[in-house]
Amino acid sequence: MSAERYGELVALLRADNSDPAARLRRVCGLCVEVCAVTGGAITVQGGDDGTAQAVACATDAISLVLDNLQRTVGEGPGPAAHERGGPALVGDLATAEARWPGFTPGARAAGVAAVFSFPLRLGAVRLGTLDLYRTSVGSLNRGELRDALALADIAAHTVLDDLRSPDPMDIGWLSDIHAVVHQATGVVTAQLDVTMRDALLLIRAHAYAHQTPLDQVSQQIISKRLRLETGE
Repeated sequence: MSAERYGELVALLRADNSDPAARLRRVCGLCVEVCAVTGGAITVQGGDDGTAQAVACATDAISLVLDNLQRTVGEGPGPAAHERGGPALVGDLATAEARWPGFTPGARAAGVAAVFSFPLRLGAVRLGTLDLYRTSVGSLNRGELRDALALADIAAHTVLDDLRSPDPMDIGWLSDIHAVVHQATGVVTAQLDVTMRDALLLIRAHAYAHQTPLDQVSQQIISKRLRLETGE
């Protein structure tokens, strides 16, 4: 990545400097423009396992479907990029059935043919992911990959700077829009005497088995309409 190209991308985002949320939305939009992708989202994640997370911005409904699917099954390009600390790039999603058996069928059913996820990472600090997709098969070319990496870096600095500010934007674990999932995880932890991680796995397994969004299963648990067992 040349300093000149990085500067060009920063210049395209300069109008949104004063508003972190707007800047992140513009990063997503710019990815669509310069990386020849169909859509994208930025997810902010807390903790090394990424279980506390929220969508900061998304360009379209399919990006939100992909986020919900990844949270439900606990796998996919976003979790892979977050865990590895490096990009997860799949130019033909049909080849990822064995790698992500829970994620791939649902993503393909939504019309997604290729996925590209980049970690928002500054040193050892993991902040989330930039998740892009295409409705047609095809890998990112060298220039598109370069720009996506640069935009992920810009997004990471934007999130970190905002978290350090006295009035951070309403994203991520600061006021988690998926708080119902974490509340349900606590309920299952207490009921079954398991770890938080195992409780979340049980909730995800039930959601996947019953083809129900993770948030809906969590609400059923909280309202005592559903009680999981260790054999779920």
